[in-house]
Amino acid sequence: MSDSEGEEESNSEVEAEAERDGAENRSPLRRGWRWLREHSTHALLVAVAAAVVGGVVPVLLTGALQDWLSPPPPAPATCPGAGCDGKDPQKEGCSADAVTWLPTADNPVSLQVRRSKRCGVVWGRITNAEVGDVVTVRVEGGSARSAVIEYGKDQYTPMVSVGETFRVTACAEPTISASRTGSWSKYCIVATDATAWK
Repeated sequence: MSDSEGEEESNSEVEAEAERDGAENRSPLRRGWRWLREHSTHALLVAVAAAVVGGVVPVLLTGALQDWLSPPPPAPATCPGAGCDGKDPQKEGCSADAVTWLPTADNPVSLQVRRSKRCGVVWGRITNAEVGDVVTVRVEGGSARSAVIEYGKDQYTPMVSVGETFRVTACAEPTISASRTGSWSKYCIVATDATAWK
């Protein structure tokens, strides 16, 4: 074989190999694989970043949403115990965590007793009465408070301090006004520290 023949054969092999490489490079799968090899570091970083953001953002949003939707804890009582006696439960912040005793049977004006254990107090309230009706709360062995509806249908008494154990009577008395529309008589309820407060 002459040198020129050997050279031609060698050139044809190189051309054939180049053709095979060109065909492989034209394959979509081959091109995708080559691109992935060349850009694997970037792809990996993007995947890790997406996983971190996908995992952390919902947790942060959930925490922020819970903080935003949750009611703030009640402020400390400004007048605990006897210091609250005769004061307004709303103005002193005692109504924020108050529980209620509201008997529903034969309760003509939705008379209730409200209690704030944090403040160490109770108070009476009526919510379906009329102008001139009176609500009173009296603690056995303690003090009593009352309030008159001046407008609207509801009213509550000032607070009365109580100890860990207590017995309290709340009463609703109808107005004696000639414009009275209700047909009920004085109505009272009794509550203690063991009452099923709600």
